[in-house]
Amino acid sequence: MEKKNIEREIKDFLYLAEFGENKSLNTVRSMKKDLYQMAQYLYDTEKIENSMEIDSVMLRSFLAKLQEDGITKRTINRKLSSMRSFFKYLVKNKLINQSPIEVIASPSFYVEKPDILSIEEINRLREAISLKNTNGLRDRLILELLYSSGITSNEMLGVGESVFDLDRRELYVANGKNRRVVFFSERTREFFKKYVESKKEKYKDRYNPDILFVNGSATRLSDRSLRRIIDRYALKAGIEREISPYSFRHTFAVHMLSNGMDILYLKELMGHVTLESTKIYQELVKIKV
Repeated sequence: MEKKNIEREIKDFLYLAEFGENKSLNTVRSMKKDLYQMAQYLYDTEKIENSMEIDSVMLRSFLAKLQEDGITKRTINRKLSSMRSFFKYLVKNKLINQSPIEVIASPSFYVEKPDILSIEEINRLREAISLKNTNGLRDRLILELLYSSGITSNEMLGVGESVFDLDRRELYVANGKNRRVVFFSERTREFFKKYVESKKEKYKDRYNPDILFVNGSATRLSDRSLRRIIDRYALKAGIEREISPYSFRHTFAVHMLSNGMDILYLKELMGHVTLESTKIYQELVKIKV
């Protein structure tokens, strides 16, 4: 796992637990084991490196995997306690807005309505984006690509133009040693062409085909900027609840299963390591969204 902010936040949390709250060494060791196991799972399955990207669906998938592995309810409850304490710390220190663990019961993990977007909301987001400039074309491409392919925001922000096969409407995604092919919509192809053409004209000698999504300085768009973009259009579209880049990934999975896609095929498209991660979406399909 790359040493990004989740690992740093876990270290800070454990330091406070040991030296600020005087928790026993055994307690700190148990929390360390629990939290690093959670962080490793999130990185392996979803390439999560930022605590703000974590949501209840991902955590429920992690807990389901523990059940699948035969971990006892007592141990799972201990891990839940460690996770609750950690996310409470993140909220208290304003590192995340709300805890994704609080909606999860112990230890049966009921499924609540997640941040799945409706078709009507997707269309409202489309209408909220002005297509009169390069940034608007970029933002529309972001929406279409996230929704039609199911890739993660990290995967999307890291791609260059060469990994897109426009004729076959395929995108080649690489995560470490793992490589998979995902598919995108005709709308995505349309806005890919329009955005790239506009980007070439706008940035001229600063144009770099190895970076698809760029900011005003012609450098790679950051995750923070992506979140601000989504927040802005959600507000314009009248979507009052908080949504994130992962809302589109969850929406993709639920809509695909609702339309009859085989779960094993969806597992491949999502890049999940275990089937349990994908099965979570089967439960979500049963909820009216």
